[in-house]
Amino acid sequence: MKPLGACVLSNLDNPMLNGLTLGLSCADDGQVQLQTDMFPCCQALGMSWDDYLCGIRTCTLQARLHRVQKLFFYFRKTWPNAVRGPHQIPAAFSSSILQEVGAVLKRDKPQAQVGFGGQKNQASLVWSKALATLWRFGVEARVLNLLKSDPKDMVAFTSDHSGPLALFVEQIDKLWDPQNAEALEHLIQRAYNADAFLWLDFVQELPSDVDTQDDVSLKAEFTRRISKKRKSVHPLDHLSRDSLSRLQSMCGQFLKPSSGASHD
Repeated sequence: MKPLGACVLSNLDNPMLNGLTLGLSCADDGQVQLQTDMFPCCQALGMSWDDYLCGIRTCTLQARLHRVQKLFFYFRKTWPNAVRGPHQIPAAFSSSILQEVGAVLKRDKPQAQVGFGGQKNQASLVWSKALATLWRFGVEARVLNLLKSDPKDMVAFTSDHSGPLALFVEQIDKLWDPQNAEALEHLIQRAYNADAFLWLDFVQELPSDVDTQDDVSLKAEFTRRISKKRKSVHPLDHLSRDSLSRLQSMCGQFLKPSSGASHD
């Protein structure tokens, strides 16, 4: 058995090596296994005898595998009807994700990334980015669905961690609801205090079924006006000035003119 000094994990954080699950075998039922031939340094055991030290040396291989398995289970719990898993993305997306995540974790890009391309009721790419963070870069990654989370999920998501931490939040929507806005502000605050990496995936509210010209009732017209007003407000306008300032500081840029963020 070769000494662990030639550990393959030392090369996995190279974003030029494509494949979010390089070295893993992922089944349709969510089970994840190591590809033994990819880890000749330890036969995928995560440990190896060191002749120089006359003892066993270990690496984080099994710990990474366990965290990836947990991520897959949580994904299926959050999105039980999803057609594709976090690992099932086109090669072009995989390469782009690895480049982005690698640049952020190495501080070549700002520690916070904000996107507005999320689709309502559909798993976002933050799951794939979290997978890359956990497996390829060995950094603790957590994912939270803002609209499906409960207090228990929130506590686990924001709990302390001794090493680098990456937080991914998807389905950020309906921020006109004070409860959702306060939850997001809490997450931003926690990430800011912990100096964590942060990915936010916003969803723009789509037209509802009642938003139709076929219904000419007073109630329908009132609903349409409220819906139109909500859609005209940028999501970030629902955040307090302090939260927006923290987020902009983490993003390293002025996100947008925010006329609505006037409460403290």
